[in-house]
Amino acid sequence: MVVIPLPLLSHLRVPASPRPHVFLDNDISTLTCYQWVLGVMINEIEQITQKFSVLDYVPVGFCVLREDFVVLFWNNCLEEWTQIPKTEVVGKNLSTYFTHINQPKYQIRLRQVLANGLPAIFSAQLHQSLIPSTLPNGQQRIQQTTVTAIPNAQGEGFYALIAIQDVTEVTNRIQAYRTELKQRTQIETELKRSNAELEQFAYVASHDLQEPLRMVTSFTKLLGQKYANQLDEQADQIINFAVDGATRMQALINDLLSYSRLNTQKKSFQPTDCQAVLEKALYNLQLLIVENNAKLRQSPLPTVIGDETQLVQLFQNLISNAIKYRSQQTPAIDLGAERQKDKWLFWIRDNGIGINPEQSERIFLIFQRLHTRNQYSGTGIGLAICKKIVENHGGQIWVKSAPGEGSTFYFTLPYLVDRHT
Repeated sequence: MVVIPLPLLSHLRVPASPRPHVFLDNDISTLTCYQWVLGVMINEIEQITQKFSVLDYVPVGFCVLREDFVVLFWNNCLEEWTQIPKTEVVGKNLSTYFTHINQPKYQIRLRQVLANGLPAIFSAQLHQSLIPSTLPNGQQRIQQTTVTAIPNAQGEGFYALIAIQDVTEVTNRIQAYRTELKQRTQIETELKRSNAELEQFAYVASHDLQEPLRMVTSFTKLLGQKYANQLDEQADQIINFAVDGATRMQALINDLLSYSRLNTQKKSFQPTDCQAVLEKALYNLQLLIVENNAKLRQSPLPTVIGDETQLVQLFQNLISNAIKYRSQQTPAIDLGAERQKDKWLFWIRDNGIGINPEQSERIFLIFQRLHTRNQYSGTGIGLAICKKIVENHGGQIWVKSAPGEGSTFYFTLPYLVDRHT
C-alpha cells in the first residue's frame, strides 16, 4: 500500500479528502502513483503555457506561480534576464532560486494575491526585486513588479501572474535629471546672489562716484576757462579731452545708476494710464523733438498695471532712440497698442537707419553699441534699461528691422482686469 500525504496532493491539485489518500499495491504500483501525480502537474503546466504563450514575445518578464510558489510559466524575457532556462525553473519552487522570497514581507503580500485575489506592487524604490537580474554590464537591473491574481484551473483559488518591467533606463534618466536640476538650482541660486550683490555694488559705486566726478568735471572746465588762449594748442586739447571724458563718465554713471535702481528701488505696481505716461515722456523730450522736427502719430493708449516712473523711462528711451538714429528723412514715429488676451502689445515704429537683424538681440545687452561715439552719442545702456523695465512688468521686448528700412520695437505689458466686470 502507498500513502500519499494530503499536503503533497494539495500542491498537485488532487482533490483533498479528510484523510490521506490510500493506494493499494494490488490496485496501483508506487511508480504508477507518482506518474499520476506528475501527470497532474504536467497537465497544469501545459494549460498555463498554452494560455500565456503570447507573453513569450513581449519585452516584459512574465511568470506564473501556483499557490505553493511552484513556477508554471517562465517567459523568454525572464529566461534572458536571469539566465535561468525555463526548462529548468518550470515545475520548481521559485524560492529555490530566490531565497529572499521566504522573507515575511514577500510571503504576506504574495499570499494575499494567491489566497484573496488582491493585487500587489513591488516598487523599485521600496523593495528588492522579486526576481532580480543583472544587465550585460553587470549593473543590477531596476525593476517594477506587479503581481495580479488570475483564477486557477480548478476555479477554487488563484495563480499569481508576475509582470516585471525593466525601469533601469527610465530611473537612471530621472536620477540624472534630478541631479542636473539640483545643480542648476544651485547655480541659479548662486547667480541670483551674485547678481544681487553686483547690482547693489553698481548702485553704491555709481552713487558714490557722482560727487568726486562732478568735482573733476567742474574744475577741469574751470581750468579750461581760466587759461583759455594762454596755453598752447596741445594743452587746450588735453583739457578738452579731460572734460569730454569726464562728461561721458558722468553720463555712464547716471545710466548705470538708473539701471541698478530698477531692482534696488522697486515700487508696487498700480493702474497706470499709458497716455499720461507718454505725455510725460514727450515733455522730457520736447527739445530733442523740436530740434529734429520729429513727427509723432499715435493711437489711444490703454491703462496697464505698472510703475509709472519706469514706464516713462521706457517710452522716453525708445522715442529718443527713434529720433537719434534718424535717416536723411524727417523723423516720423508711429506709436500704438492693441489688446492680446491677457496683455497689451505696444509698438514704436520709426523711419530711421534700421538695424541688422543679426544684432536684434545684442542691442538689448548692457554696454553694447552698434556705432562709434563719433557717429552717435550714448552709453549703450538705454535699451538694456528698456528690457529690464519690460521684464520687471512680466512682459517681453523685441525689434523687427532691416538696414535702411526703419525699426519697430514691440513690447508687452499686463492687461488691467476690471474688477467690476
